[in-house]
Amino acid sequence: MVPKNNQIKTLMTCLLLAALLSPAFLTSVNGQSSGLTVGEWPLDEVKPSGSNVVTPDVSGYNYGIIGGDAHPELVESKFGKAMQFNGENFVYVAVKFVVGFPPMSELMYVPISPGLDIQKYVEIDAWIKVAGYTDEPYNNIVVKCDHPDQKCEWQNTLRVLGLSIRANPTEAGNGYVEGALSGFVMTDTDGFNEIVTNEPLPLNQWVNVKFTRTSTGMHLYIDGQEQAVKVLEGIQNPRGNLVNGTEYYFGHDGLAIIDNVRIIDLEPADITEDAFDIGPNITLTVIVVAVIFAVAWLLRRAIQLWIIKPKI
Repeated sequence: MVPKNNQIKTLMTCLLLAALLSPAFLTSVNGQSSGLTVGEWPLDEVKPSGSNVVTPDVSGYNYGIIGGDAHPELVESKFGKAMQFNGENFVYVAVKFVVGFPPMSELMYVPISPGLDIQKYVEIDAWIKVAGYTDEPYNNIVVKCDHPDQKCEWQNTLRVLGLSIRANPTEAGNGYVEGALSGFVMTDTDGFNEIVTNEPLPLNQWVNVKFTRTSTGMHLYIDGQEQAVKVLEGIQNPRGNLVNGTEYYFGHDGLAIIDNVRIIDLEPADITEDAFDIGPNITLTVIVVAVIFAVAWLLRRAIQLWIIKPKI
């Protein structure tokens, strides 16, 4: 006989899956035979969404939430409008978030945009115009982060994938020139790996920057030309799958104008057509999850009372 606690956990899991797979919350991701753009943000528009200010992506589902006391400004760019970051603001894109309600004893992740968790080969592409550098070692263009201990605090944040500009080389140990372009991945086999260009990016000039991780390793490109690089940490062709993350940040800790960010899965799985993204319905999803756990808690109490009720 299955213990009552296990029955309750099974019921809770089924309720949660039923809600997350409901057509009201799911949006199909279109599969392609080779290379799948899982997110594209023109960064040329902001609009209110509930209590947040957001910038949409091309699909309309992976909204970026504007963060920072002073929001990034929309300025003229190579392709119309783009976002100018001041080192203290950013765009936040959720991949999944952490929830925990009674009677759960442990926190769990609820997927928001699982398509952004690329497993193998990836490309990050953007247009940027760099005005200067902050004192932070990583002036981020695009960075994907994870919270392995499920505590959403910045002290517990790991960078697992990204394209950045390296600054403050004295602070970081003189392993690169200031202004070098950096690309990095964390894999489940070889840990953290990073490459940097030998030459700095030009200032106050529009350039297209790209980072790829393919079967031949990690590569960096400026205006379509592959750059000579050095390995700053790990190896250039790490083994294993990419570590999943909880969110992306654009422009974090950087002084750049950023335009048209794209994230591409270079080897989408065969099941991509059946994958789903919850999209921007975060608030509604949280409410539904809360209701589900509340119902599960009431069911648990009812079962407990039934178990201890005297048999007449």
